[in-house]
Amino acid sequence: MGSAISVSAYGGSKEAAHSLCVAACDAVQALDTRVLSKTASSSELYRLNHTDPAAFPVAVSSELFDALAETKAIYAHSGGKAALGCGALTSLWGMDTDEFRVPAQEEIDAARALCSDDTVQLDAENNTVFFAPGQELNLGSTGKGLGCDRAAQVLREAVDAGTITGGIVSVGGSIAAVGSSDGEGTSWRVGIRDPFGTANEYFATLTVGESFLSTSGSYEKQFTENGKTYHHILDLTTGYPAETQLVSVTIVAQTGLQSDALSTLCFLLGEEDSREVLELYNAQAVFVYADRTVSATASLRGSVELVNDAYTWR
Repeated sequence: MGSAISVSAYGGSKEAAHSLCVAACDAVQALDTRVLSKTASSSELYRLNHTDPAAFPVAVSSELFDALAETKAIYAHSGGKAALGCGALTSLWGMDTDEFRVPAQEEIDAARALCSDDTVQLDAENNTVFFAPGQELNLGSTGKGLGCDRAAQVLREAVDAGTITGGIVSVGGSIAAVGSSDGEGTSWRVGIRDPFGTANEYFATLTVGESFLSTSGSYEKQFTENGKTYHHILDLTTGYPAETQLVSVTIVAQTGLQSDALSTLCFLLGEEDSREVLELYNAQAVFVYADRTVSATASLRGSVELVNDAYTWR
C-alpha cells in the first residue's frame, strides 16, 4: 500500500503480544497483495482490471466484491467528484506508482470519460463485476482503511479471548483503536498530523474509544512541476487535484473502510456539503483549513485538544 504499518498490543505476555502484532501486519500485507492492489499482478483487483472485456461479467471473491460495493456506495454521494472507477485518471497522473506528471488536457478529458461509476455494475446475487472497456477500478482511497479492518479483527479476537487488553493499528493515515490499553476501558489519545509539519508532528490530539480514524490531506502525496504543486486527491469533475481551502480532514467512523473513504469524500465536498453523508454513516470529522483554523462536528469537538498554538478554532 506504499505505507508504513505499525501495530501495538497491550496487556498479556510479551511473546503473545509480539505474535499478534506480526499476525496483524501479515493480515494487512496479505490483503493488499492478494486482493486490493491495483499494481501488484498477484492481486485479484489487478487481474480484474486486466481481464478481457469480452469475458465480463466476472465472478470475484466475496472479500473483493464487498470492498468494491461499499466503496462505490459511499462515493455515490460525491456528486461525481469521486468514484470506484477512477483508475484511468489516477494512473494518468502517476498517483498509483509515484511516477508523477501533469497530463495534457486532452489526456485528462479522455481519462475522465472512463471514470463514471454509472458503467460499473455489481451483481450481489452472483458476486459478479462488469465495467466498460478502458475503465480501471481503484481501491487506493479505501485500501488502508480495509487494512485496518483486517488487522483490528486479529486484535479484537485476541481481546475477546483475553490474550491482550487492546491495541492500536496504523496503516498510513488510517488508524484502528481496539479495546483499551489497561483493560479498564480507558480511552485512546491519538495525535492528528500537522499538515504543515513533518510526519511525526501533530497539531491536535483526539480522545476516542474503540473506533477507526483516517486522515486525508493535500500534504500526503504531492509533487511540483513548473513551479506549481499538485496533490493526490483528484476531483473527477475537473480531472485535476481538488481546489479547496481544506488541507486535511480526519474522520472517526465505525469501520476502517468507511473512515478512509469518507476522509477523501469530505475533503472533496468541503465541510458544509459533508454533513449529510457524515450523518448517514454516523461518522464524525475534524476539518483543518489552510489558514490553520480548525472545525469539528459537534459531538467530536470536546474530544479534540489543540496542542499547537498556531492553530485556532473557527
